[in-house]
Amino acid sequence: MRRPIAVSSLLALGCVAGCGGAENPGGSTGPTYYKDIAPLVNEACASCHEAGGIAPFSLTDAQTAANMAGAMAAATEARTMPPMPVNNDGSCQTYKNARWLSDEQIALFQRWSEAGAPLGDPKDAPPPPAFDTPKLAGELATFDIGLDYTPEPPPGELDEYRCFVVDPGITEDTFITGYDIQPGDARVVHHVSLFYLADDQADADAEALDAADPGPGYRCFGAAGVQNSVLYGVWVPGSGATILPAGTGIFHGAGRKIALQVHYNVPLTGGPFTDRSKVTYQLEKDTSLTRAYLLPVGSFQFSLPPKDAQANVSVDLSLSLLGSYGGVDASGGIRVYGAMPHMHVIGRTQRTILKREDGQECLTDVDRWNFHWQDLWWYETPLDVAPGSTFGISCDFDTRGRTTPTTWGEGTNDEMCTNILYATLIGK
Repeated sequence: MRRPIAVSSLLALGCVAGCGGAENPGGSTGPTYYKDIAPLVNEACASCHEAGGIAPFSLTDAQTAANMAGAMAAATEARTMPPMPVNNDGSCQTYKNARWLSDEQIALFQRWSEAGAPLGDPKDAPPPPAFDTPKLAGELATFDIGLDYTPEPPPGELDEYRCFVVDPGITEDTFITGYDIQPGDARVVHHVSLFYLADDQADADAEALDAADPGPGYRCFGAAGVQNSVLYGVWVPGSGATILPAGTGIFHGAGRKIALQVHYNVPLTGGPFTDRSKVTYQLEKDTSLTRAYLLPVGSFQFSLPPKDAQANVSVDLSLSLLGSYGGVDASGGIRVYGAMPHMHVIGRTQRTILKREDGQECLTDVDRWNFHWQDLWWYETPLDVAPGSTFGISCDFDTRGRTTPTTWGEGTNDEMCTNILYATLIGK
């Protein structure tokens, strides 16, 4: 089963490399919208580029797509669209939830644009897109952000990151084995992150931030802004429900709250846009499930010099140190099911390597980082990490726009060099 792929609102709102749309100029036998491009749009674009979606135009409309043919060709050739910052060409892992076009599909967009974006015969049009996304089952718990919220980005900006402190109503210790997030207004909800508040102090700190902010919830960026908050869920448009790897689950303690972070991207026109995003958990109380952890590979203390096009942070971590960052004893080995690279806005590339006694293996290769398109990428095959192994991570940043050093932190102008692994302990 393949998930629909989101193509973002970052495509230019205008014709690039000329406008097209002739039904079949000159009797061309080349690709046409209805026969060749529309099936790709349905599979790879429509989850965002449809009426009422997060993108500002619908590519399921033939003439609009023809007008955007040059932009589509350029964005797919650069692999900035579909939005997947992690390389999936097979040189460094492949992923179940990849948003990845084949070279042949990219070439098809190119040929269609170069031919003048002919529409072809409407009789060749495929059925409307049907998003065959995963569905939750069994015991479910549903909650929302707690109110109707109208996002208000800072002056001169389109984006707002807001955290809402929410009690999901879980009254017994349990495992989360899946989650689904439904945006209240799909036109403005760009992505959602779930942060588990692991203790009473985390609750108190988050609630203090909420109380100090004049609006509902509180402004946050990158993370929840409090100690002992653990990222354990991410949603992006078109992803549908996330079903965690079979036999595993994320522990959620009785009565614990979460910080639900919503990234709003607000159009310059239209509105008002009012959101009440909703979350559903799939729960399992079976104690035989294997508990999964989010373990961070990264450097958590660094300073980047300004005016450097390729400022670098690199660090090696032992398996034991990795476990200590996650609050567990991982010295006996771990099984890694997926990874979520994380940097902020001046990050450019990131590479994570597993160093075994008999050699090295690439874990993730981020070759075109984009802060707005983060996700947890699930390996086609889980990776076992033996005792004695180490992890290496290297991140490149472009600090040419900075006049002072950039340090690790959660603020908008701070940076991070982290790769969060979804893993279970071996032999525990």
